[in-house]
Amino acid sequence: MIRSLKFKNFQSFLEETEVLFELPKGAPSRGYERRAADGTRLTTVLAAFGANASGKTALLKPAAFLFWFMKGSFGLDVDQDIPLPPRILNPDEPSDFEIVFDDSDGETWKYELKLTERRVHWEALYKRATRFSYLFKRRWNEQSESYDIQLKSFDLPLHVASRARQNTSLVSWARQHESTSTEFIDNYIAQWNVDIDGRPHYLSNLEFANEAFQKFEGLREEATALLRSWDLGLDSFELKKESYVDSAGKTKRQLRAYFRHARENGEHFTLPYETESNGTQSAYVLLALLIPVLHTGGLAVIDEMESDLHPHLLESLLSLFDAEETNPHGAQLFFTSHTTKVLDYISKAQTYFVEKSDCVSTAFRGDQVHGLRSDDNLRAKYESGAIGALPEVRSDV
Repeated sequence: MIRSLKFKNFQSFLEETEVLFELPKGAPSRGYERRAADGTRLTTVLAAFGANASGKTALLKPAAFLFWFMKGSFGLDVDQDIPLPPRILNPDEPSDFEIVFDDSDGETWKYELKLTERRVHWEALYKRATRFSYLFKRRWNEQSESYDIQLKSFDLPLHVASRARQNTSLVSWARQHESTSTEFIDNYIAQWNVDIDGRPHYLSNLEFANEAFQKFEGLREEATALLRSWDLGLDSFELKKESYVDSAGKTKRQLRAYFRHARENGEHFTLPYETESNGTQSAYVLLALLIPVLHTGGLAVIDEMESDLHPHLLESLLSLFDAEETNPHGAQLFFTSHTTKVLDYISKAQTYFVEKSDCVSTAFRGDQVHGLRSDDNLRAKYESGAIGALPEVRSDV
């Protein structure tokens, strides 16, 4: 489970920003939490609110980026730039990240990263016993134009570590060399609907969703039950492998989803995914992202959680991350929303508010707001403007 996330000089966030998943010891519980092995309270849902273009999506991106970089950066081409947003506010300094999280065995890890689009400047991995001690440290040496590397209890020979590419995490490099020291991340599941470029339309994730539902039978059954319960008029869905001719005239095969609708008189009909409502399409892809994380534990990073969904469905989605029955491994959901009804379900310590001034974003947690009490109506306070992070409609332009 994620404990904390820090980043600096990333998109519109110029100064260091910390996102805490740890809940205050004495704060009243609204649910949506688990206890870590050391007794720390960790939230299973964390929401971000703010005006359009305030930086909410940018608040999510570092978590998705770090897990991708640790696991998948080896897949970049040798000379390919690291997919990092331009550092417009401070182009002379690298972007800076830190994440602290527990693995499935309850061990606590800390990963640090400083980089530009050209190379990693600093990278370090730590594991906590009584305190954090490093497994490796990797620093770019401008004079030698190579890395100074320190290894301690990290299963990777120094000569192999020295060959790691400048655009690749040493963790990802070690995974390709069958290191036993990467098991902490190998089994950690992270899913997201937002990347460095933003949130693509859910049609972009359709292929992923189809393949996930095809591969895991239990996933399809659970999704079907949820879709039925949401009164979308669906009875079931199936996947078919079909041939099509691409723009180059070549015949290819792809998975297509078909949804079965049943009427009260017993009649039924089937529609392809593409002709279903936007809400059904969105729910289908969203469940393919969320359910695997709920099954194994891990993190789901979802931008605009309510996209094309009725606000009342959000409570049902959020509740999946609350109950032990549906979330037995402490999966976490980090999401943005414009639906203020969400604030009726969670506490001020489970909510971040994002503001932007002079092109620079800042984020603060609800329990950092002076005078905001635990028994206050969080939704009413936010909608009234008492908290901030609301759009301002100007009349002088």
